[in-house]
This record gives sequence, structure tokens and C-alpha cells, in this order.
Amino acid sequence: MAPAKFIRTTISERESLGEKLAKKRNSLHLDVKDIEKAIKIPARHIRNIEDGNYSKLPPDVYTRGFIKNYSAFLGLNSKKTLSDYDKERGLEKRVKLVKNPAPKVKPTLKKPRMVITPKRLILIGSSLLVFAVLVFIGWQIKILTAPPTLSVNSPADNSNVTDDYVYVEGKTDREADIYINDVKIGTDDNGIFKERVSLQDGVNILNIKAKNKMDRETSVERKISAKLPLTTATVDRTIYPLELKVVIGPNPATVQIVRDGEKLNVSGVMLAGSTQVFYAKNDFVVSTNNAGSTKVTLNGKDMGPMGKEGEAIKDKKFSK
Repeated sequence: MAPAKFIRTTISERESLGEKLAKKRNSLHLDVKDIEKAIKIPARHIRNIEDGNYSKLPPDVYTRGFIKNYSAFLGLNSKKTLSDYDKERGLEKRVKLVKNPAPKVKPTLKKPRMVITPKRLILIGSSLLVFAVLVFIGWQIKILTAPPTLSVNSPADNSNVTDDYVYVEGKTDREADIYINDVKIGTDDNGIFKERVSLQDGVNILNIKAKNKMDRETSVERKISAKLPLTTATVDRTIYPLELKVVIGPNPATVQIVRDGEKLNVSGVMLAGSTQVFYAKNDFVVSTNNAGSTKVTLNGKDMGPMGKEGEAIKDKKFSK
């Protein structure tokens, strides 16, 4: 069997757009300078178009205009020429993309917002402790700088009484001091107070004031109208020969009276202008927080103030 015969053929490469344009120009015996003069396209751009150096040409919109005008001048189909240009440019871009692929973007790992470590736990705990201490200190300062609370349960404001005394009752803060007409009185461990206040006939103004360690004050005023009956009872002076008259002024004072060894239930605040008379068999023992405003008359004899203004006198005895 005779061996098969193969026919060798040569496949020519496809003619590029630039080659077509250059071939057509040469067939017309035109130089690039002639083209430049004829259609005002710079000779360097014509050379770059014919050489396929598209990267050296102006932006695409201008290059397409050059190719359209150039191909029309040479008598070629402009639409076909532009179509060939688009194909070559597209191929060129794909080749560049294969040669220089876009770098792969590595996924970034999100870092955790906070990593809990022993050191960080200690820092957080310390910060919370400091914050708690600051809050506590601020709370204490607020308590100290705030005015004390004060409620007066008795007597009611604008009261009318026929006795020569009233009891002032109420409550304040445990650390606060209570004053009635600037005379300090006592409170129990819960801030509750009850004080007997002697009245004078007519209108009596009671100013109850609470004052804390920061000198912040809260005050309540009570107006008491006292209509005291005329005293008609007589005392047997043969049994009670000793008469003690206590007059308060110009300022209020707390007075305590012990008669013949027995404490009388008259202790408390006596307002300025108030007067009380007591009788005894043998003696009186008088205590006051304001000796200068506590004047004593014994059996009609004026003994004058018990001491100096603001001076506290304790257990001063008056007898026959």
C-alpha cells in the first residue's frame, strides 16, 4: 500500500487594522506627512495607529475619531474599520489581563474587639472599684451638703390654746441638731424630738430649725395663740412659804425647776416674755442654758439674771 501523501499549506496570520491602513496608504503613494496635512491628524498618531501602539494614543474617544477620519480619507469603510479597532482593543485588554492578573485580595480576619486577659480583668475590676468608691463619696457629700429633713407633727400652725405650754414634736435627720427659737434641744437616736415650750399670753411664734454638720438648715414656723385664764387659785403660804418667779427675756431659754427635791414637769423652752411662778416648802434648784435671759424673783425680791447672756447655769439653789 502506497504511503499517504500530505499536502503542506501555509496559514497566513490575520492582517491587523494598522497593517490594512498602512497597506492602503502605500497603495495610494501617500506619506504620513501627507495624511497629517490633509486631515490634521499628527503624523505620530498615524504611525502609532498603523503600528498598533494603542497605549501611546490619546483617550479612546479621540483615537476612534482619528481612525474614522483616516479610514474615510483612504476610502475604507469607517464602520468596518472601527469594528476591527474595537476587536483589537478588546483582545489587547484581555491579553494584558492574562499577563497581569489583578492581585487577589486576601480576606482580612476581623480582630476581636476585646481579648479578655487576667491583666485586663484586674484593670476592669480596679476601675469598677474606684468608680464605686467615687459614687459612694459623691453620695455622702450630697447627703452632707443637702439641707436636713424636718417634719413637725405638733403643734399645728395657727393653733389656739388655753394652756401656758405646748409640746413641740417631730423628726429630723439623725445627725442634725434641733433648735426652737435658737435654743438647742435634744433628739433620740432616730432624730425624734419632743420638747415642752412655755407660752406667754397672746401670739407666740415658734421657729423650729434643723441644722446639720455642714451648717445647712431647714426651718418650720408655728404660730400659737395662747389665751391664758386668770389665776384664781390661792396657795397656802403657811405650807409653801417660798415663792419663785421666773421671767424670760430678752431671749428664750431652757429652764429646769426642782422643788423640794422633786423635779417639776415644767422643764423645756420658755419663750422671751413668758413668766412662771412656783411655790415650795424649803428650796428651789434651777438650771438654765441662758442665765442672762433667766431672771428670778424670790419672795418678791428681785435676784436679777442668774448669770451672763448665753451662760449655762446648773443646779443653782434658792432657799429661805
